[in-house]
Amino acid sequence: MNQTALAQTVLLMTGSTGFIGRETVKQLVEKTDIHMLLLVRSEERARTVLESYGVSSFERITFIVGDLSLTGLGLVQADRERIRKANVILHAGGTMDITLGRETANKIFMHGAREIAQLAEDIQDNGGLRHFIHVVGYMSPYGQEGEQQEQTKVKHADSQENAYEEMKFQADGFIRTHAQTHGYPLSVVNPSTVVGPRPTGETEQTGGIGLLIGAVQRGFMPVVPGGSSYWLPLVENDVVAETLVFLTQDETPLGGTYPLLARKEDSPNMKEMLNQITKQLDVPRPAGVLPLSWIQRLMKLGGSRISGIPAQSLAFITDRRFPVQETEVLLKRMGRSWPDIREQLPFIIADLDYRLLPKHEMKAYPDRYTRSRLGNLAMLGWEGEGEPWVIVHGLLQSADDLLPLGSRLRELTGNPVWIVDLAGFGRSPVHQEQDAFNGQVNALVHALAEMPVPIKLVGHSVGAAVAAAALKRSGRTDIRLALLQPAADNGGDARLKQMLRLPRRVGRALLRSRSQQSWTRMFRSGSSRSVDNESIVAGTAQRVHSYLRSPRIAGAHLDLLRWIHLGHTKETGSFWEKYGSFQGLDDEQDQLVVWADRDQEYQFPAALQNGYKKVDVPYGHYFPVFQFEQTAEILVDWAGGTHVNNIS
Repeated sequence: MNQTALAQTVLLMTGSTGFIGRETVKQLVEKTDIHMLLLVRSEERARTVLESYGVSSFERITFIVGDLSLTGLGLVQADRERIRKANVILHAGGTMDITLGRETANKIFMHGAREIAQLAEDIQDNGGLRHFIHVVGYMSPYGQEGEQQEQTKVKHADSQENAYEEMKFQADGFIRTHAQTHGYPLSVVNPSTVVGPRPTGETEQTGGIGLLIGAVQRGFMPVVPGGSSYWLPLVENDVVAETLVFLTQDETPLGGTYPLLARKEDSPNMKEMLNQITKQLDVPRPAGVLPLSWIQRLMKLGGSRISGIPAQSLAFITDRRFPVQETEVLLKRMGRSWPDIREQLPFIIADLDYRLLPKHEMKAYPDRYTRSRLGNLAMLGWEGEGEPWVIVHGLLQSADDLLPLGSRLRELTGNPVWIVDLAGFGRSPVHQEQDAFNGQVNALVHALAEMPVPIKLVGHSVGAAVAAAALKRSGRTDIRLALLQPAADNGGDARLKQMLRLPRRVGRALLRSRSQQSWTRMFRSGSSRSVDNESIVAGTAQRVHSYLRSPRIAGAHLDLLRWIHLGHTKETGSFWEKYGSFQGLDDEQDQLVVWADRDQEYQFPAALQNGYKKVDVPYGHYFPVFQFEQTAEILVDWAGGTHVNNIS
């Protein structure tokens, strides 16, 4: 590839702040020397969106303020002249909203296509357009059959297809005709339903598979739509971006149509997909199969209003096979093969399940943390220098709740700080073991094995028990352990034990039905009664009430509660006698236990009286959430080997 020619590439791009666009810009910045002209409605917002996504440099980015729905794109003359110097166009703009009305969809897609095509014509007349790359949905019939058949098919779709799909298809046809008329190379990239990239599966675009997951989450998908002959093709957004980046660098593009999806026989069918979703959401499998046409009819007769699922969303489910030979040739040129989506599905499902819960606010929520993955556990945190901290949350929490603590640790030490979601909590998939506690411990052991360096491991509540057991099971001597309000078999709530003896589905239903006000009362009674904490208490109660809307998260909570209060009845000796001491470590130097004496539910484990540096604090059980600054200071003093005074 001619590097001199590529260094002179100027790319005009639409859709740079979208789900696909952000990843594409990030890869273009990291992998190429291409200069980008990004068409955006607001430079300030676009810059913020791209920065928050991890775009680290704007040296080769010029923002062009415009709008696809406006005449002339709303461009000033100076920007129009600047655009004429582009030699590659990447048109990926357009709202991802399958419920768009016809007029709005027409303005965004058809009007936008005409305006972008006019720019392409101007560039071609001004010296040559090397390549036009158009991103359009995989259901578009263009490029897959004879042109005459395609045009007839789209022309007569008005009464059947939703406006969103129809206008995208018509825009596809228009740009194809324009490219042929004016003689510039056109590559059409047809992504299937787009999900988040590896390793996290972070799927911000919730309108595709998210609608299916939301339906299962709320109990509105008791059957398999269409059966095993149907499927929902998926592609990760980093794969789409990698394809687009490759095409922008193609010096002598041939043009073509590239459906971005695997072969049908290599992909999960709808039955397999629904079984995976229900397994991860911890709900019963679908009871049978219902023809897709029947479900669509039920949706149009009022099912959409009841379930909140647009009837149009079912258009993504298909029994079609797609011609992927041209795509496979392109992938071979790129030096890669198609990734198997099955390994990533649990993380996509967990992410969307968490994302689709009712919105909740967090006071003192820190900015610029990174989402990553450790083993099969999702994690949040920050890179840094020196020995990393790994923090394991307790019940009624996710990694998000300990971000203020992690942020303060990062600020005080400069070390890497990572907060993991236990399996089935937050954004982590459920583990597949029958034993709730051992499943959590094994997941953490596997995760820590991916960090083969000295670590400071911090666990709160039942997370302290998981951390201690994982350290014991790993046999590692390079991990220092801090236990914050450790809970295992030291709970004393008799009423809770009675509830936990009920059948699992009943106990989970009771947990999910608890009101936000009752959670507020519980946290308020167990926290220090400082006025400064009132808003944090209320926000925490709101988040817990939201978390438990997820059957996955509620089930993971119930299972660990039952382990704490009922799981040790047949065992001899306490949990902390077995897991609280470690050979090969200098206990007096390396281990810490912090105990809050206002805890109304748990008692201090007597087995931890010796061998641990003990710090007493005048707080309640959830002090790492409510008193995160003080907690961070205690941990930093311990990590530095200095004496820690009890807080009074």
